[in-house]
Amino acid sequence: MAEAQLARAGRHRDSRETQERLLDAAERLLAERGFAGTSLRAVTQAAGTSVSAANYHFGSKEELWRATLARRIAPINRRRLESLDALEQAAGGAPLALEAIFEAYLGPLFAERAARHAVHFVAARLYSDPPELVSTLKLELFGEVIRRFLDALARALPDRSRMELGLRFQFAVGCMVHVMSGNLEDAPLLMESVPESAAAAADDVLADASVLRHMVAFIAAGLRAPAGDAR
Repeated sequence: MAEAQLARAGRHRDSRETQERLLDAAERLLAERGFAGTSLRAVTQAAGTSVSAANYHFGSKEELWRATLARRIAPINRRRLESLDALEQAAGGAPLALEAIFEAYLGPLFAERAARHAVHFVAARLYSDPPELVSTLKLELFGEVIRRFLDALARALPDRSRMELGLRFQFAVGCMVHVMSGNLEDAPLLMESVPESAAAAADDVLADASVLRHMVAFIAAGLRAPAGDAR
């Protein structure tokens, strides 16, 4: 009996290791080539396994792609919801400040470098691969998180419609994707006017904590701003 259990445990460990190799290889190749440019055979060759193994574990290239993205974004979304839960519990039903809401939403992205890499990869794929592939997946990956955060925003801004809040939340997502995709690192003219003597201070402004603080302030101000006159 003990030998049989050990054998099963060994097979389970080998199976899990094969899955992880496939996911690692898929992430690397998808980041370089996108969905259309990445064949299942290329992934299995990079993972040192077979197409039949990939089909056994994931069923198809599409499901492997889905699992690769979900592996990276699920821990971030879990931390987002945990942060929001803690804030709402502490508030005892009172509306949260907009800054607190977006600190909970954006903070996990800055928590560790692994998260930064994950967001860069996920953003590149979800906003570059064909819409017919990603529309359903976006809802699967982010639906619960978006609903929870929109609920919090609705309590904070009860005079705004859900549609308006949803639209502005998407503007916030656009800001997040831009920053987390590394676009500040080579942003045109961002550092042009900074004198050499102030370079260290400029570096401080672009440090993670500073960028997060500026993003939260910018997004919260955008949520509070009036829509302006319709023309």
